[in-house]
Amino acid sequence: MMSKQQHTEGPIGVIILADGRRVSVRPSLPQDIDLLRAFFRALSDQARYGRFMTKLGELSENMARRFADIDHLRHVALLACATNGGSQTVVGEARYILSTDDAGSAEFAVAVADDWQGLGLARALLARLSGHATAAGVRRLVADTLAGNAAMLELARAAGFTVSENGADRRLLRLVKELSPKARRRPLQRFAVPAQAELHCSQGG
Repeated sequence: MMSKQQHTEGPIGVIILADGRRVSVRPSLPQDIDLLRAFFRALSDQARYGRFMTKLGELSENMARRFADIDHLRHVALLACATNGGSQTVVGEARYILSTDDAGSAEFAVAVADDWQGLGLARALLARLSGHATAAGVRRLVADTLAGNAAMLELARAAGFTVSENGADRRLLRLVKELSPKARRRPLQRFAVPAQAELHCSQGG
């Protein structure tokens, strides 16, 4: 079994956006607390509300620590980072957390910085996250989103998710995607860093 250091070091790929900019994709690390707090703080109020479905000015220290210091097995998180002058800025994140109530299911979330939306970043992150979940043995990705979150609904439908009503809350819609059947035959695996690859995105969120 890989150690935490082995499976979290270095970028795992590059996403080329519709405007030609490149961002590196890598797993979240414990030292990313400040980067993640800055990322969520910089989101617009609307984007932050869509991500957390509650009013939240910024991540608390404890919440940021939970977002950054993950086990890469039950909680997997990918960060999209832009580099400028040797320093990194998080411009997108995608993660899933295995459900404790529904074996084989994982709840996912995706967020992209306002200035980086509409370039294919959200779609590329969700595709990479779904691919890892399938390879790791997750059977199903699920999420609830606000019925008025048009961008998330468009992204989910384009990625093959079904959209249905949430019986418990009329404000919400339920997103579900059944993953590849071959994943059902594989045990859950920790996040592993593959050889660097590039994803080309021409449009989308």
